[in-house]
Amino acid sequence: MKNLFSNRIKETSPRISVIVPLYNHERYICHALESVYTQSVLPKEVIVIDDGSDDTSMKIAIQFAASHPEMIVWSHPNQGAYYTINSGIHRATGEFVAILNSDDAYFSNRFAECLNVFDTNPEITAICTGLAFIDESGNPIQNAWYEQARAFYNQVDDLSLALINGNFFMTTSNLIIRRTVFDEIGYFSNLRYAHDLDFFLRLLLREKKIYFNDKPLISYRIHALNTISEDVLRVKVEWAAVVAFFIYNRWQRDQNWDYFAKLTDITDRHNLTRLLVYFFAFYDSLPSDEISCDAFTQDKKFTQFIYRVAR
Repeated sequence: MKNLFSNRIKETSPRISVIVPLYNHERYICHALESVYTQSVLPKEVIVIDDGSDDTSMKIAIQFAASHPEMIVWSHPNQGAYYTINSGIHRATGEFVAILNSDDAYFSNRFAECLNVFDTNPEITAICTGLAFIDESGNPIQNAWYEQARAFYNQVDDLSLALINGNFFMTTSNLIIRRTVFDEIGYFSNLRYAHDLDFFLRLLLREKKIYFNDKPLISYRIHALNTISEDVLRVKVEWAAVVAFFIYNRWQRDQNWDYFAKLTDITDRHNLTRLLVYFFAFYDSLPSDEISCDAFTQDKKFTQFIYRVAR
């Protein structure tokens, strides 16, 4: 596809709802919010939901909102990122939804360039871009994992395979999407670590077009409290659940053996294939209207089993 980011934005009216899930990021939340308000195209509204922080994050957000009447701020007991983001989406009224985790930051031209793509290409549902990486103090750093995962996409030239190999979109902060899509495919799943990967793959399952350009338009912050670094075993199990759900559904419409051979090469390399077999059996045991990638979290017996065999 041609580089759709080359033209300047023509539409300047506020159309974007920004969802900011906030949790214990008192050190970073001002930088995140400032990156929203330095956009060359300002959003319609900024919805900040504090997910039960026990630091001064909520107080800082309220102070920031005092001079920004279009900000909406509230707090609820800790429910997790997926629940917090979904709450914001339900409240959003913009044509587009952008998500910004409270430790990340936008480049100032992100909204303008993405709106230009949407306006000139109505078939595009969602946009993700390249990322830059910063440390706790905001200094630029390199991320070798990201570079390798991004290079794999160039190699296989298939977005689903590349995301299964390594989610180089990295984060929900990288997503700008037409709000109506949530009514079509649902919201974020009840997973702590892989709710973003699941959502990206569900977009592809429903044949929604994701536009990706590797031009960095967001800063992803690497620090000691990044969620993905908490529990390697749980990350692996959720990864397997999401991939199995994707394969289970794709197989219903497309028995492309060459594609599944490539996919199995990936899951073998990451030691996921064995777990996929168990998840396939689990999904087969459910009524068709109860099959979801997070259904296993409600089955205590299967959950105990899958964490045991994943070790």
